[in-house]
Amino acid sequence: MSQSISDKTVVHHIIEHCYSHGVRHVIISPGSRNAPLIISFPSSKKFTCLTIVDERSAAYFALGLARETNQPVALICTSGTAALNYTPAISEAYYQQIPLVAITADRPPEYVDQADGQTIRQQGIFSNFVRYECQMPVGDLSADDVWLVDRRLNEAFRNALGSVKGPVHINVPFREPLYETIDVIELPQPSIVPVTEGLGVSEALLDDLENELDQYRKIMLLVGATAPDSYLQKLVSEMVAKGVVVITESLSNVPVEGTFENTDRLLEGFDPDNPAFTPDLLITLDFPVLSKKLKQRLRKHSPSAHWHLSNQEILIDTYQCLTRQITGDSAEILGQVVSRMKPLPSDYIRFFKDAEQNMREKHFEYIEKLAWCDLRVFEQISQKMPDNQQIHLSNSTPVRYGQLFDWEKSCTFFSNRGTSGIDGCVSTAAGAAYGGEQAVTLISGDLGFMYDSNGLWHQYLPSSFRVIVINNGGGGIFRFIPGPTKTVELEPFFESRGNHQCRGIAETFGLQYYAAGNSRELDQILEHFWSEKGEPALLEVFTPGEENGEILRDYFSYLRG
Repeated sequence: MSQSISDKTVVHHIIEHCYSHGVRHVIISPGSRNAPLIISFPSSKKFTCLTIVDERSAAYFALGLARETNQPVALICTSGTAALNYTPAISEAYYQQIPLVAITADRPPEYVDQADGQTIRQQGIFSNFVRYECQMPVGDLSADDVWLVDRRLNEAFRNALGSVKGPVHINVPFREPLYETIDVIELPQPSIVPVTEGLGVSEALLDDLENELDQYRKIMLLVGATAPDSYLQKLVSEMVAKGVVVITESLSNVPVEGTFENTDRLLEGFDPDNPAFTPDLLITLDFPVLSKKLKQRLRKHSPSAHWHLSNQEILIDTYQCLTRQITGDSAEILGQVVSRMKPLPSDYIRFFKDAEQNMREKHFEYIEKLAWCDLRVFEQISQKMPDNQQIHLSNSTPVRYGQLFDWEKSCTFFSNRGTSGIDGCVSTAAGAAYGGEQAVTLISGDLGFMYDSNGLWHQYLPSSFRVIVINNGGGGIFRFIPGPTKTVELEPFFESRGNHQCRGIAETFGLQYYAAGNSRELDQILEHFWSEKGEPALLEVFTPGEENGEILRDYFSYLRG
C-alpha cells in the first residue's frame, strides 16, 4: 500500500534513521516550515505522533516520556523562535543524559539575515547543550548528499545513544513549496550504523583499587537523583551489609533497608566540626545530589580520598577533593569495587544510625505540635500518598520539603535536577504519565505550576494524573534561604507575590478541582483524591506564605537543639 509523504527526499532518510535507531514517539508542534515533516512522520505509520502546541511544553513532555520509556523521543517544530523554545528542556536533558532528538525546520540558508519572516540563525542554537548538531542539505539530493545525510544522521544517533546519552539537534532547511507529496510503496533504506559501545575497567586498575580499599575504615557512598535500578539496589544492599554508610535521597529511588535518607534532617544530628562524620573514602556516581548542606559539609571537611565513577571524560569534582575519576559504566564499576571490598568495622555506620534515630524522634516531636504551614502539608501528603505512585517534585521548596519526610517505599520520585529550573515541572510529569504504567502525582509550588500551566494544554493526560499545588502566594524559598529576607525587594521581585489561584486553569484544561485551607480540609480531600475516577484532578492547598520560612528555620533549630 502506498504512502503519501513529502517529496523532500531528506525527510525520507530522517524517518528511517529515527525508526531504525529506536524512536517510537514523535512530538509535533504545528507550523508551516515543518510541513514536510508533519506530513511524513504520521503517514509513515512507524510512530506514535502527538501534537503539543507550546514548543517549550512539548520538549519537557518529551523529556518525561523519554525518561519513562527509556527510548529516544523526537521533537519537530517550525523555524524561528519555535526552535528556541526547546532550549530549557534540551539543557535539562543534557545534564540528565536523556536522548531527545530535536528536528527543527529552517528557512533556506540564503534567506538568513535577509529580513525574511520567521528566520533566525538556527545552526548552533543549542551548541552548549547537545551531544551533537548538524544541518541537512537543501533541495534535491545528489549521491554525495545522500552519503552526507546518512553519515550525519548516524553520527547524531551515535551521540544520542552512546555511552554518554543526551540530546542532539538536526536542523533541516526547506525551500518552498512545502506541501507537495509523492506516493511511495517503500521508503529507501539508508545506511544505518547501530550504536554499540562498551566501556570496561582493566584488571590492573581493579587490583589497584582493591589495594587502596584496604587502607580505609570509613567508606561513604552518595547516591543522588536516578531512575529506579534493581542492579544498583542490589549493590547498595551489599555495601550496607559490609558496613558502608550509604546516603540517599528520595530522588535516588533506592528503597534499601539500612541506607540513610532525609539528608538535611540527618545532618543536623552531627556536630559540624566533629571529624567522626567525615569518611576516609567518599564514592560518588554521576547522579546529582540535592542537599547543599551535605556538599558544604564535605567541602569543609574533606575525606582522605574521593572516587567518582562516571561515564564522562570531563572531570566532576563536586566536593573539591577528587582523587580518582574512573570512567565507564558506573554501576558495573561499582559492582567490581563491591566484590573486592572487605567487611568494615561497625562503629562508623553505628555512629550514623544513632544520629538518624535521634533526628527521627525530634522530627516527629516538632511535627506533632506544628500549626498549618507548608511543612504540615507535606507531612499530611506523605502520610496519605497511595502505594506505587510516581511522585514528581517541582524545584525550589517542594523538592526540598519532600526530602524531610518518610514516604511509602513502593513510590518512585523524579525532579528536573539536571539544571534545577522551575519551568517544566508540569510538562515533564505529563510526559511521564502518558508514557508510563505508574500513576503520576505532581507536587508543585504555585509559581512553578503557573509558569508551566501550558503543560496541561493537550489531550494526553491519563485520568489517573494528579497535581497538588501548594499556593503560598509566591516564591516561598526566598523566605528561607539566606539573603532575600533582609531586602526590601523580597515581595515584589524575589517572591513575585500575587493573589493568583488555579481554579480557572483546572477548568480550562478539564481537571477536577479541589481546594484546602487547613489540615481538616486537606485530610478530608486526600481520603478520596486519588480514588476519584474519570478525569485528572488538581488540588490547590493554600498556606500562609509569610510564615513558612520562619517555621522551616525553627524546624532545623529544633533538630540541632
